Amino acid sequence: MVYFFHVYIFYLIRERICDMKKFLIAAVIFLVYILTPALITMFVTGVTEENITQENVYGPRVNVKYKNASKSVEVNEFATMVLADRFETTDEAEVLRAMAIMIRTDIYRIMGEEMSVDSENLGMDYMTVSNMKNEWGKNYEEYYNLIHDSVTSTGQMVITYNGNPIDAKYTRVCNEKTMSGSEVLGEEYAYLAQTDCPDDLTSSDFLKVVTITAKEFVKKINNAFEGSGIDEDNPAADIQVVSKRENGYVEKLQVGNVLMTGETFAKILELNSPFFTIESDNNNVKITTKGKGSGFGVSLYTANNMARSGSTYEEIIQKFYSGVSIVSR
Repeated sequence: MVYFFHVYIFYLIRERICDMKKFLIAAVIFLVYILTPALITMFVTGVTEENITQENVYGPRVNVKYKNASKSVEVNEFATMVLADRFETTDEAEVLRAMAIMIRTDIYRIMGEEMSVDSENLGMDYMTVSNMKNEWGKNYEEYYNLIHDSVTSTGQMVITYNGNPIDAKYTRVCNEKTMSGSEVLGEEYAYLAQTDCPDDLTSSDFLKVVTITAKEFVKKINNAFEGSGIDEDNPAADIQVVSKRENGYVEKLQVGNVLMTGETFAKILELNSPFFTIESDNNNVKITTKGKGSGFGVSLYTANNMARSGSTYEEIIQKFYSGVSIVSR
C-alpha cells in the first residue's frame, strides 16, 4: 500500500514538473515573439523605438511621423512637442504661453479647413517624449510640466489678423529692432510690426563669429547645391552679396554659380541669422553674424525681459504683432 502511495506521489510530481516545463517554454516563446521587433530595431539602428500606442483622437489632429510608425495626436499635444524643441531654460512662463499660442496659430493656419495635417507638412521641429528625456535627464518632469501647462493654460487660443490665423514669426534675438512685414514681405504681413528692441544688443547671442575650413565650407554648399562651381581653395572669393535689406539682413547672395537667399545660406551653414559678413581667413572662411533668427515677429529676448517686468502673454503678443486679435478657436 505504501509502495503504491509513493508511486502515485512520484507520478504527480513528474506531471507537475512537465507542466512547469511546458509553461516555461510557452513563456519563452511569447517573450521572443514580443521582443523580436524591438531587438531587430535596436540591432539595425542602435536604439529601440519609442512605445507608440494609437488612441482615438477626436477633432483637429496632427499625424506625427516617427521612425517606423505614425501616430495621430491632438493639436495641443503636438504644440507641446514643438514648444519643447523651442524651449530654453531661461524662458519665462508668460513667454512660453505666448509661444504656445503662436505655435497653435501656425498649425491651424497651415491646416486650413482640413481636420488633420501631417507633421512633415508643418515644417516644425519637435521632440518626442524619448527626445525630451534624453535631452533633459533628471529635469524632464519639471520642464515637461512647465511646457505642457503653458500649452493647456492657453486653451485653443490663436492669433488672427482680419479674421485669419497669422504667420506667427519669431526670432530669438534681433538686430536692435524687428523687421517690418509690410515693407519687406508685403501688405499681407502688415501685422509684423517693426519694434524697437535695444535690449537685444546686450544678449550673449547677439554677436557670433564662426570660422569654417575652406574644405568644410565647400562640402556644405555642394551638399545643398551640387556643382555650385565654388573655388575650393578660396571659397570666400566666390561669394558676393547681391542685396541687403535696409536693416542689414542679407536678402540675396551669389555663391559660385548659385543665387540663393540669405536665409538659405544661413540654414546650410547653421548660422545664427541671415545678418552676416564673410571674409577670408587664411584657408578658412570667417563669418560674423548678428542676432539669432529671422529678425521678424516676436523677439524672445525682449519678450523675456518684458515678462520679468510683469508683462502678460497678451501684452507680449500685442507689442510685436500689430492689429491682431487673440481669440479662442
